[in-house]
Amino acid sequence: MEGLDPKILQKLKEKVQRELAQRERECIEFWLSEITKIYQKNHKTLEELKSDLRLFMDKMKNRLDILKTKGY
Repeated sequence: MEGLDPKILQKLKEKVQRELAQRERECIEFWLSEITKIYQKNHKTLEELKSDLRLFMDKMKNRLDILKTKGY
């Protein structure tokens, strides 16, 4: 990256780090809210809990598959 002003380069790095941190926060908040919904449900049996957890895991797997196929 020769020829770039070090101050501009530092600002760009800081901006990218802030954006990455913001996206990570949003992602974690989303998945936390999803797992909290499962936790707060009044499951009568272990099978009901397992079923909800399986659905949650499927959502996560599907999202990962989408990200992998799009090349992100």
